[in-house]
Amino acid sequence: MKNNKRLPTLTAALLFPLLALSGPLHAQIITLTGDTFKVLHGKQSGLYSFFTMQDGRLAPVPHQWVQWSEQGYPYFEEDDSTSPVGDPLRIDAEDRLLLRFEDGGKPLGGPVTEQVAAELAVEQDGETRYFYLIKNAYLQSTDRYVQFDPQSMTIKSTDYALSMADGNLFNWSDFYFRGFEGENGERQSILDTLKLRLSAGLFGENNRITLNNNNLDPKVKQVINGPLAALVYASTSVTVAKVPVLRINNYFLVMPKQMEIHSRFTLPGIAETVVKRPALDISLDGNGLYDSQLMTSWTGNHVAVTDGRLSDAEKAMLDKPLEGDNWIWFSTGRGFDLLAQLAFLKGFDTPARLLYQDDASLANDPERFPGQLPNVGFSLTDIPFGQEFYFVTRLFYSKDSQGLTPGNYARQQLDEPSASLKME
Repeated sequence: MKNNKRLPTLTAALLFPLLALSGPLHAQIITLTGDTFKVLHGKQSGLYSFFTMQDGRLAPVPHQWVQWSEQGYPYFEEDDSTSPVGDPLRIDAEDRLLLRFEDGGKPLGGPVTEQVAAELAVEQDGETRYFYLIKNAYLQSTDRYVQFDPQSMTIKSTDYALSMADGNLFNWSDFYFRGFEGENGERQSILDTLKLRLSAGLFGENNRITLNNNNLDPKVKQVINGPLAALVYASTSVTVAKVPVLRINNYFLVMPKQMEIHSRFTLPGIAETVVKRPALDISLDGNGLYDSQLMTSWTGNHVAVTDGRLSDAEKAMLDKPLEGDNWIWFSTGRGFDLLAQLAFLKGFDTPARLLYQDDASLANDPERFPGQLPNVGFSLTDIPFGQEFYFVTRLFYSKDSQGLTPGNYARQQLDEPSASLKME
């Protein structure tokens, strides 16, 4: 499904600027599947606009259709490993519709001048809001929450800014969040860097090598610019001793206050002749976030507190493999909270484990600031060859957790909306 203009291929750099609005707990983008719109299957998506009741009248609100592939990933024309489901211009069961829940309004209370084609009721966490589909509407929403500037390699929004260094999509650098209190009231980057580390024995287990972000050069193949999400497809290949040892496909859905990263990677069978017992670490390293707290869905009531040393509770958390519908809750207590969910969807027979480092002096390249304060992510060991892995990382940003316990906050943020469509 396409209602967005595809930008030309970018060969070196990519920017994800966002224009987000602060708001209530459900300010995040909601995603509805094409199953909700069965009566509209086969209809052209471009015919329908979405309106809600605002100040006693119907007003247009932004929406965005996202096409999915037959293989089960976000679809991009430049990804020759996938194929689209159905006609890109028509609604089908695998399409995704993006809306802002906060844009929803009350049900119609009387006649309106617009010709309403259908009423869409969306329920989330016990609250129902209504959207109305108008066919061939003259008025259209001009609100756009995503822009791109490949020159500065920076994501910008009213809530945060994230820069990427050296023209590399994986070299996350300064991350600023509006309202976050740095040391002595000064502006402070919350993030040190994103860390990607692939280690393996080279022609034998005793001669291990490590590749990190600096050895990865993702190529941005396609960008789709929409009002609610920036869709980005990038591919990466890694070669050791002239043998391809890693292939990665990444699909980024960058939204106003959240990010969804779909990752597919394969260690080709031929790589087994060169590398042995490969392991992968993916993590975010904080910049001096002392007194921050971390809890997860699978490590019980243990709480990790950043203080520059690894406590007994933190050591106990590292012993438990990640399982089920998981989440990681992280709070600085200074105006920035992060909720992360890792969905391992394909190929993960080897359990993943929490990666957590709390050390004021430990060096772990790539690095800009001393120490791991903290470094949080997950680790995979003994990755099999010739098998494709697929996982989705979801990140939600907020100033706080609104007084909720980590479990309740995660439930509300991750709760999938339900929706029903009634034709008029």
